[in-house]
Amino acid sequence: MWKYELGTVADLADNTPTKGKWKTRVLKAVHSYWSDQIDSLTPLYSTLFFPRQDKYVPGKILPLLSLEYTARESKRLKTKVRLLTGTYMLQTKRKNFNQFDMNPTCQMCGEENETAEHFVLKCSALHSVRQSIMEDIERQWGAITETSFNTLPVDEQLYILINSWPTLKTFLKTHLSTEFHELEKHCGRLLYGLDRTRQLLLVTNASQRPPRTKHTKKLKKSIILN
Repeated sequence: MWKYELGTVADLADNTPTKGKWKTRVLKAVHSYWSDQIDSLTPLYSTLFFPRQDKYVPGKILPLLSLEYTARESKRLKTKVRLLTGTYMLQTKRKNFNQFDMNPTCQMCGEENETAEHFVLKCSALHSVRQSIMEDIERQWGAITETSFNTLPVDEQLYILINSWPTLKTFLKTHLSTEFHELEKHCGRLLYGLDRTRQLLLVTNASQRPPRTKHTKKLKKSIILN
């Protein structure tokens, strides 16, 4: 009762509410407490950077997940959700969570560290996949906002591609609108296409490396032990 500011036992003894009113009061207090807790803690976690502008509402899911997706769109949504929640395994993340010293450089283009921004918007090895779908995204963005997507800062472009509703809610009345669904469909296509091409390139690059012999295995083991 102290935690959720529900008063004291003496207050309840003097003015006992009905079962229904007490249940409603407790539920409202618990939801209010944890909503504030989650909203205040979200900015402290780097993996929750993209959903941090979405206010947590108990019983409600994120707008981009509440749309009625087709089976194909639902399959493509997996990559977007992994990027949204910071669980997509890029080289920079591998370096942060690996006990060995790993190179954070992009294994496909080798030009810079493989961050979410590099993977989605900059990697030259993925340019052909990105170019055609970005044209659809830019067209839909212009139809909704009457502004140019290309003039936005790169970090804002990335944010919109992964979680567009916090920006679009100033232009649209509801997240269930056809315009929002259409933009999300193109964003899902883009991220899914980038992911599939990335996996293919990584497998191809790995197959082109020299085969591991017993000598190289022993050498690697000795280096780790030393």
